[in-house]
Amino acid sequence: MEVQNIRIDLISPSPLNPRKTFDEAALQELASNIEKQGLLQPITVRVAKSEDVTDLETGDVTTIPCSYEIVCGERRFRAVSLLKEKEDKENVAKIKAHRKKSEQFQTISCIVREMTDDEAFEAMITENLQRKDVDPIEEAFAFAQLTEKGRTLEDIALKFGKSTRFVFDRIKLNGLIPELKERVRNGDIPLSGAMILSKLDEETQKEFNEEEDEQCTTSMIRDYVSNSFLELDKADWIKEDADNWENGEFKPCAQCENNTVNHGCLFYEMNNKNARCINPDCFRKKQIAYLIRKIQLESEFLVKAGEPLSFGKTVIMETKLDTYCSDSRKAFLEQTLEAVRSLGFEMINPDEVFKGKCWYAENDERTQKMLEDGEIYRCISLWNYYCPEFDVEYYYIRKELSSSTSALADPKDIEREKINEKLKKAKDKVIEKSSETMRKWAQEKPYYKRNKELSVDEQTVFDVMILRNCSSKYLETLKLSTYKKESDFVKYVKNNQADRNQWYRAFIANNLSSNDVMFYPYMQKCQNILFAEQYPDDYTELGKQLATSFDKKQKKLNERLKELENDNTEEA
Repeated sequence: MEVQNIRIDLISPSPLNPRKTFDEAALQELASNIEKQGLLQPITVRVAKSEDVTDLETGDVTTIPCSYEIVCGERRFRAVSLLKEKEDKENVAKIKAHRKKSEQFQTISCIVREMTDDEAFEAMITENLQRKDVDPIEEAFAFAQLTEKGRTLEDIALKFGKSTRFVFDRIKLNGLIPELKERVRNGDIPLSGAMILSKLDEETQKEFNEEEDEQCTTSMIRDYVSNSFLELDKADWIKEDADNWENGEFKPCAQCENNTVNHGCLFYEMNNKNARCINPDCFRKKQIAYLIRKIQLESEFLVKAGEPLSFGKTVIMETKLDTYCSDSRKAFLEQTLEAVRSLGFEMINPDEVFKGKCWYAENDERTQKMLEDGEIYRCISLWNYYCPEFDVEYYYIRKELSSSTSALADPKDIEREKINEKLKKAKDKVIEKSSETMRKWAQEKPYYKRNKELSVDEQTVFDVMILRNCSSKYLETLKLSTYKKESDFVKYVKNNQADRNQWYRAFIANNLSSNDVMFYPYMQKCQNILFAEQYPDDYTELGKQLATSFDKKQKKLNERLKELENDNTEEA
């Protein structure tokens, strides 16, 4: 294979080369080595442009190359180009001093090959992807280009000694917006996190880039995406088994292509088997549609627009979000309210009409009694903190509304009502100040230094802390909730001491099932300790499966390491 010395100014990088980034410091280091030792391995080029030259004496036509395109060795070419620039500057000084100029780095050793575009491209990719420091974004681009040229994932994986999953994941990185690709290159986003982000639509990626502009961990990204991928098991229509949209506008979530369960191979990084929706727009539309349907079922009992409130009826409450809520959430609320208003029912601000919310449950006998006596009014709430939600609530009626026969209440009754409201606020203030003071005690007092056995009261407090940190599903079975005022954990703990071990086990299960386990080695050790004891057969079988899988990968990778050790060619 003939090696030619070709002038550097006749050679240019190929636009087909998937490698777009070069470490400047590494280039300078390579240039320094070449300056001392010379170029050990020629670059490979092909003719980019040629001209036909006719011999005037013989008439023979000869094709002469005018320019060349790099196939392999752009990094070496760039390093020698740096030396040429240095030499050119020195030559200017030499010419002024009437000295002979140097020609050492005006040319570069080349192997000239005839290659088609496809052959050249594959050679470039092969060279670049066999580097140790290959850029994953460039690797993603290269793999995608190969698939466009008809190569299967299996073919690519076999050619480069990778798994099919690896190739598939890399190709998915092409779905990142340019800003996120750059952050992956800079090391601000880990590769495992980038894999997750690549599943998001362009708009959500832009939001992530704006909101999370600092260095991110995979855990942070997973949490962000978990919030972006809406949990279907929390959707009201799923919980009520009402996912049968008969109007033709929506298909059931179980059959929808936007359900992660139907594309499990794409979302295995989420470490969560729960179904999630990756189309927020469709999810929001379903939320509103479900809400509208629930309201329509109540239409017989609802106060129509412009009508006064009357006992035995239900009124829809209009919601206002706090000022700190995002613009997108506010827009979603307004969209919801607009859809509800179009139904033609009265909507009120409860703070302007009622004196306070009744916190007793709907099926509580006290609620039913006050409803019969006209002390409370049935209302429909449209919105919780996060999204539209159909919920029935009851509010205490102001005195001026408590009588359908008189427009005005007794002044003494009004004054009495105001005094009672002030008393309630005073009691709430006492509770608030008391809790705040004792919260500081918990921070400041050396309570944790006590070495005595736990007292009965301490054990009760500890059990309550354990119980409240169990999973919400487990608490539901106990008819407890950390979000409802009527849930009395203390009372439950005192009355069900025999179930203490069950609470502890539910607490253990909740912690060992968390995604956090993946980031804390001590939690992983706890998993091994527990399941080796409790489920030895399953634990042993899992170990065998993983060992077999690892042995196969280890063998394949070790073989590749041996190949690399035997390859003494200069890194591209």
